[in-house]
Amino acid sequence: MMTMNYFVVLSLCTWMVFNSGKVTGAQISSNAMNNCEIYDPTADQWTVIASMTTERIHHTATLLNSGKVLVCGSGGYTGYIATCEIYDPSTEKWEAAASMTMPRGFHTATLLSSGQVLVTGGTNSNFNGDLKTCEIYDPSTNKWTPTTSMSASRSGHTATVLNSGKILVTNDGATSEIYDPSTSQWSSPTSIGPAARYNSVATLLKSGEVLVAAGIQAAKYSPTCEIYNPSTNQWDIISSMTTGRSRHTSILLGSGKVLVAGGVGDADFLDSCELYDPSTGKWSVVTKMIAERADFTTTMLKSGKILATAGYGYTGYLDSSEIYDPSTGTWNPSARLSLTRASHTTTMLNSGKVLVTGGEKIGS
Repeated sequence: MMTMNYFVVLSLCTWMVFNSGKVTGAQISSNAMNNCEIYDPTADQWTVIASMTTERIHHTATLLNSGKVLVCGSGGYTGYIATCEIYDPSTEKWEAAASMTMPRGFHTATLLSSGQVLVTGGTNSNFNGDLKTCEIYDPSTNKWTPTTSMSASRSGHTATVLNSGKILVTNDGATSEIYDPSTSQWSSPTSIGPAARYNSVATLLKSGEVLVAAGIQAAKYSPTCEIYNPSTNQWDIISSMTTGRSRHTSILLGSGKVLVAGGVGDADFLDSCELYDPSTGKWSVVTKMIAERADFTTTMLKSGKILATAGYGYTGYLDSSEIYDPSTGTWNPSARLSLTRASHTTTMLNSGKVLVTGGEKIGS
């Protein structure tokens, strides 16, 4: 049995880091939220909208081809849940959707080229409940169907759509695997570098390669990075970031560069940001965010600017947001949300507005 190496305290939840380096939540927070709001970039304004029927944290939100948003899993006071619901921007209301075949949180939900949604892994119980099971949601029938399981149980991992339409799953250990929707099969795992990596981020580059940056390796905040090349099915180690970090974000800019922001590192919560340039294979330090943030989100607006939303920092839960302008390399304050929150989701709607759902708030 694995023994705990040390503790990381995030807000009201205790996160345990095992000797392997894996981070897991002791329990779903009782301070999960069902509150939602929408950001309008044109007006720089947040508007509270109808709440979800269920409090959710570490859930998923997936934009469907219809323009609606499918929200699934996790939970709050009731623990891990299988329920799902759909937000319709045209009516500004939530609709009931079929439940998944089993409860799960810390999972992934990825839109396939068919318009269906692939859900992979996650966890459904405290400490030792990681899952290898997967299922597919069909919006046309409102039904879930189990599909082939992964070879390894995973939670808090990433799922990246490759240019081929296949799905690369990684960042929960030393293996990765690829799902082929045309055959409903997983390929044999490929090595992901010299050590297991947890709580990292994965970004599809314009070249079709996938950049995996930082995370936790050997129970330490790691600055190391790797790139997966689908054409060779190989991982290559590339230059490391300046700062090791976890619970950060990464996002592809219009220039083809990748912005990595915030998170937690050896110096506690981070406001530092770095930019990866695929043409040179190097990282450069860029302007810091206005606030230190972990467990936040970054979303590309139609203007090409990047919206960073809420999260958790030195002062506790955040209601602030800020915008990064790639043309100037600077962060500027944006309107505040109506509520503080962390571990929420943000989804770019077809209208160009941004939907925020759930997350965790400060307790009473």
